[in-house]
Amino acid sequence: MANILIVEDDETISEIMKLYFEKEHTVFLANDGIQAVKIMKEKELDLILLDLMLPKISGETIAQMAINKSIPVMMVTAKNDEEDILNGLKLGAVDYITKPFSPKVLLAKVNNFFERFQKEKRRYPYVDLQMNALVTEGKNVYLSSTESRVLYEMLKEPTKVLSRKELVERVWKGQNISPRIVDATVKNLRKKLEGSHVKIRTVFGKGYHVEVN
Repeated sequence: MANILIVEDDETISEIMKLYFEKEHTVFLANDGIQAVKIMKEKELDLILLDLMLPKISGETIAQMAINKSIPVMMVTAKNDEEDILNGLKLGAVDYITKPFSPKVLLAKVNNFFERFQKEKRRYPYVDLQMNALVTEGKNVYLSSTESRVLYEMLKEPTKVLSRKELVERVWKGQNISPRIVDATVKNLRKKLEGSHVKIRTVFGKGYHVEVN
């Protein structure tokens, strides 16, 4: 059972979604952006099902806030242009579902997501983005939210060298930040990972990759 926030300003749609989801999960409802932010601050959430066309605070803003807090987001919206879908996925959504949709299919997609997530977590070591920690069989190494996202991206493909530019695109979503921020984050990570089975290596002129012993 997971904690799911449904952010939808159409009460009929939100009640139908709640009816299907509350049989298997704990469901919270928000019908505008302000309510969504309040619930995000008060509750431990495992997933947000997010409409993009919301009153008071836009869905895109809510999505960015959620992703910054490492809360997975599935966008469920009537915005169905190819550009809208690509922008949603680039923002970091784990899926993009267009309206009209089948509640049964949506529930199946959500359950499949949680099943995949749990399988990933069982492979040690892994980064828990909810807890902001590197989880190993021996102990947890607690990280900042940015550090956890950097290490998460590295552990996806341990042998691949990620350049500073790639890390900025994946973690900072292309924000205009100095490469020194990446280097500083990696430096802090290295200190925290001392004594663990995970080490970050520098490939001169190319970037970073991880080694798992």
